[in-house]
Amino acid sequence: MLDKIKQILEKHSFKKGDFADIRLQKGSGTLITIQNGRPEQINYEKEIGVGIRALIDGGWGFVSVVSFNLTEIEEALQKAIKVAQATAKKTTEKGMMIEDFAVVGKHKVNYKKDPRDISIEQKYEIVQEYEKVTREFSDKIVSTNASIKEWFQKEIIVNTLGTKVETEYGNLNLACMATSREGDTMQNVYTAMGTTNGWEEVEKLNVTEDGLELAKRAIELLKAKKPPSGKMDIVMDQSLVGVYVHESFGHAEEADAILAKDSILEGKMGKKIGCELINIYDDPTLPGLRGSYLYDSEGTKAIKRDLVKEGVQTGYLHSLETAAKMDAIPNGAARAMNFNYRPIVRMGNTYIDAGDSSFEELLESIKNGVYLEKSYGGYVDTAKGEFYFSAQGGHIIRNGELAEAIQNVSMSGLCLEVLQRTVAVGKDLRFDFPGSCGKQSQWVPVHAGGPPIAVKEIVVGGQ
Repeated sequence: MLDKIKQILEKHSFKKGDFADIRLQKGSGTLITIQNGRPEQINYEKEIGVGIRALIDGGWGFVSVVSFNLTEIEEALQKAIKVAQATAKKTTEKGMMIEDFAVVGKHKVNYKKDPRDISIEQKYEIVQEYEKVTREFSDKIVSTNASIKEWFQKEIIVNTLGTKVETEYGNLNLACMATSREGDTMQNVYTAMGTTNGWEEVEKLNVTEDGLELAKRAIELLKAKKPPSGKMDIVMDQSLVGVYVHESFGHAEEADAILAKDSILEGKMGKKIGCELINIYDDPTLPGLRGSYLYDSEGTKAIKRDLVKEGVQTGYLHSLETAAKMDAIPNGAARAMNFNYRPIVRMGNTYIDAGDSSFEELLESIKNGVYLEKSYGGYVDTAKGEFYFSAQGGHIIRNGELAEAIQNVSMSGLCLEVLQRTVAVGKDLRFDFPGSCGKQSQWVPVHAGGPPIAVKEIVVGGQ
C-alpha cells in the first residue's frame, strides 16, 4: 500500500517550495465505563480513512476521505491541491515547508501481553471491581465512575520530500473517580494510569487496593481543614508538577504558539527563565508512557526535546512547517487526533528533571507553608502567562514537617514565577499526570510529571 500511495504523489509535479503528504490511518478501540454500579458505556469503535495535505504557492489545502480506495485517494489529493491554490490567492500568512528532510522507517508494536487478546468480559470485571470497592467503602461515597479505554492505530505516511513511514501504536487508560459528601461538604478525588505498554501494566495495578485507597482519601478529605489563603511557600507533589509543566509551560513551548505571538516564551530563546535547578524535557521516546510514540503524524522520528537547561530556554516543539519558519530542525512534535485532522504541534511526555533533594529536605527548605498533592486540573492563559490549578488535598507544613490535612486547596499566579522561585528540586521523578490534551478541537494522549519541588511565594487559596 505504501508504494501505491507513493505512486499517486508521483503522478503530480510539485515545484520547489510546494508540498503534499498522504496519511492513511486504521484504528480500533474499546471503552468500558461503570457509573454508580451501572454500566454506562460498553463501546467498540473502528475507523479507517486518509488525511491529505497540499501546500501550493504558500496556501494550504486539506481533504480527508473515509476510504482506502486508491481512486478516491487520488481524487482527494487533486481536491487538496485545488483548495491550496485557492487559499494561496487569499492568504497573507504564507505556509512554507522544510526542504531536504526525508524519513524512511517502520515501527511495529511488540507487546508482552497484547490487550486485544484479553476478553471483553475480563476487562469489564476489572472496571466493575474498581468501581465497586470504591463505592462500597462508605455510605458517604455518593458518586463513583470507573473506566478502561484502549486504542490501537496504524499509520502510513508518504510525502513529496521522500518520507515513507509505517508506524503503529496502542494506548491503555484505566481510571476511577469518587465523590464524597457530608452535609454541605463535598470532595472529589481521582486516579488514573496510562500506558503504551501491554496488558501486563494493568495486571500490575491492584484495583481493589487502589479503589479502597481512593475511597479512603475521599472520606478523609471531608474531615480536613479549609486551606489558608494568601502568598506563601509551597511544595508541589509530582502530579501537580506534571499538570503545571504541561499546561503552564509545555503549551507555551509549542512553536505554532510562538509564531502566532500567543506564548510568553516568544523571544526567550537562550535567555534565563528559571532558576539553575530547573531542567525541562519533552521525550516521546520514553517507553511505556501515555504520550510515547516513535514517529509523529508527519513521519518525523521523535527525539528527546531539550526545552530548558539550568533555567535557560533552549528549545521549542516543532512540526515540519514551524521548523522551516524558525530555521530549526524538526523534532517530531506534529500530531493529529485522526485522519480527519491535520497534524499540529503537540507535546508527548513533558517533565521537570530530578534534582538532588529528599522530600524531608524540601519540607525543611520551606519551613512553614503548604504541601499540595494530587492535581485536579486547572486553567492557563498561555499568552498572558497566568495559571490556576486545584489540588485534591494537601497538608500544612509547620517547622519543616507535614502537619494537619487541608481540603479544596488551589494555587495561582504567573507561569514563569514557579520556575523562577523554585528553591529545591526533589529526587523522586514520577510521571503522575496521564491525560488527554486538547488543542484546536483535537485530543491526543500525553503524560507529564517530575519530582516534587519547593517554591517560594505562590498565591494559595480555597476553591
